Amino acid sequence: MSPWKKPVLVSTRFWPTTNPLVDEPMSEFVDSSVAKGKLARSISWLNHRRELLIVLAVALVARVGYWVLVTPRYVPESDAAQYQDLARYILRGEGYSQLFPQLYPHPTAFRPPGYSYMLAGAIKVFGDNVVSGRILSLVFGLMTVALVYLLTRHLAPGRAAFFAALAVALYPPLIVNDTMLLTESLSLALIAGLMLALVCRRWPTAAVLCGLLILTRASAQYVVVPLALWVLWRLGWRRALGFLAIALAVVSPWIIRNQIQLGSPVYVTSNGFNLAGTYSPASRQERRFVDPVFDDRFEQFRLAQFNEADWADQLQAFAFEDIRTHPGQVPGVVWRNALHLFEFTPQFNEWAENADGRNLDFRSATLWLFYPVTIIGLFGLFIRRRSPDVLLVIGVGAYFVLGSLALLSPPRLRSPFDLCCCIGVGLAAQWWMVRRGTGREAPA
Repeated sequence: MSPWKKPVLVSTRFWPTTNPLVDEPMSEFVDSSVAKGKLARSISWLNHRRELLIVLAVALVARVGYWVLVTPRYVPESDAAQYQDLARYILRGEGYSQLFPQLYPHPTAFRPPGYSYMLAGAIKVFGDNVVSGRILSLVFGLMTVALVYLLTRHLAPGRAAFFAALAVALYPPLIVNDTMLLTESLSLALIAGLMLALVCRRWPTAAVLCGLLILTRASAQYVVVPLALWVLWRLGWRRALGFLAIALAVVSPWIIRNQIQLGSPVYVTSNGFNLAGTYSPASRQERRFVDPVFDDRFEQFRLAQFNEADWADQLQAFAFEDIRTHPGQVPGVVWRNALHLFEFTPQFNEWAENADGRNLDFRSATLWLFYPVTIIGLFGLFIRRRSPDVLLVIGVGAYFVLGSLALLSPPRLRSPFDLCCCIGVGLAAQWWMVRRGTGREAPA
């Protein structure tokens, strides 16, 4: 066949403009092919945009419905109240300060600063009330839905992205996160964004988001290590070193600030608090987490609380000494946390859920959804395990699960794992549709 008989996408500047066999303009073949390609791309773009708008609308209705119908009188307590106080101190010009764990406001590093500064911005715009923080969480929740849709489009073809985003939009634990004054909504948006950036090989952007995630979520303080290893595997050692350098550069101002104001280059002072509350004579006796601030069995550390850095160091040394003396407690802690984290003993999670402001009736009515979503999500990730990009998702979920198993396991800390399972639900749905339909998957 003559080359000009093929409807290929080429410029007529470098190709015959007529067909010498039939004396017809060659531009008709070229223009027709170009037009069909543009039409196909336009239809695909419109379909994807329509799907994304649908899931965003569903997510918005679900979250506003929970807000208005289930928790209309939500009052921040415990961790949420601390974030709100931190934001207020920032707005009053008193810096990153709070009362806890002392008796007067002081510079603190008990919590990473990212969410508190975002909350301060929301209060500045919408006013000093709970609604401001809930609006902020709602916005970040919708961003997470959109980012999961875009991420899953890169992981699998077909309708996987739609079903993954729909799972995030409707999954009750994630709906609840997006209406509370806690770090979960912001941190999940950062997690989804950095995974999308890495899948698209935008490693500098991913490194910046990784640094912001570390400044937002205390359990993410070591996540840069597995992410850098993935970059090393997929993009080479130069980009892995660049990824580490950028992420550390984002975090470094916070470390410098702590050295100046607290006298120690710590990341957070809550590490010692969490370790001592999990590994100590009191926690072994109670077989649960014991609060080192309010429990009388930690009376020896009361004066140290007036210097956060020293207090954190003493509690951390105390916990490590207890682990060395009683190493057999570690498997017990991991097992107990696994039972709580994966809802084998859901009654033990009710105290933590209530402290986080969640409605226990809603939790009881929707808890059953956790089990099929987790099983289907893990199956979807497993069947796609040969994809390096899916392995990234698996690795991120595994990192946060391991952190919760070793220390604390309230259900809200499971949210990155829940997010990864929702992505797996989309992958499993696409696999099932392919098996039931053509029996063969189209190329991504």
